[in-house]
Amino acid sequence: MTKSRPAQHLGSEFFNPFPRYLQIRNILMRRLNEGFVAGDRFPSEYQLCTEFGVSRETVREALRGLESDGLIARHRGKGTFVVRLPDTAQDKRLTGLVEDFTELKLNTDANVIRSGVETPPMRIASALHLDAGERLFRILRLRQVDGKPFACHDAFLPLDIGSALAHLDLTHTTLFGELRRRLGIKLVEIYQHIDALTADVSLARLLELEVGAPLLVTRRALSHRRTETTSSSSGR
Repeated sequence: MTKSRPAQHLGSEFFNPFPRYLQIRNILMRRLNEGFVAGDRFPSEYQLCTEFGVSRETVREALRGLESDGLIARHRGKGTFVVRLPDTAQDKRLTGLVEDFTELKLNTDANVIRSGVETPPMRIASALHLDAGERLFRILRLRQVDGKPFACHDAFLPLDIGSALAHLDLTHTTLFGELRRRLGIKLVEIYQHIDALTADVSLARLLELEVGAPLLVTRRALSHRRTETTSSSSGR
């Protein structure tokens, strides 16, 4: 037996670059872990269309994704049933927003707002165990999706790596990708921390939001090592 739920509004008042079918798919994956077991009947297309206020084709696309992952099975004339619950293990592949959005066929670019050698803030210096007064190369970029501000990327890098990246066109690529392709550097994630904050004057201006608007911040610490081979198109 399936439970009815109040209608949900996707995307809200904030810009959400992800297609509606993907938003619905992610919501349904969370629900599978929250209240289903293998063999349970899953909500019908009609129920999901009513709940999310979208077309049947949008719901079908979301369900196709769950079915291709082996999470549900749809039987003509009988309904949709849960096969298994999602694996809670996180994907360890290290990517940037460009790679993720390209996979979703979204148009994204980034403009460099600030680039140069700086003394990092105390929290950065502490997290990276830097010596007093040690300086890093900072690259601050504004990411846009379909021409709308979406995120600010603020990277602090060793001086030699940062100065090499600064000479490259980073508009349609990622720092991860350029480090790998141009400099032959493989990144390994040490930790990732996700938190909420409110936009200060600087972030509000860049993201075209009101001061105090809620934001999601992801902080990642990465280590690196040179790979055995380097690309022939290494950065100058």
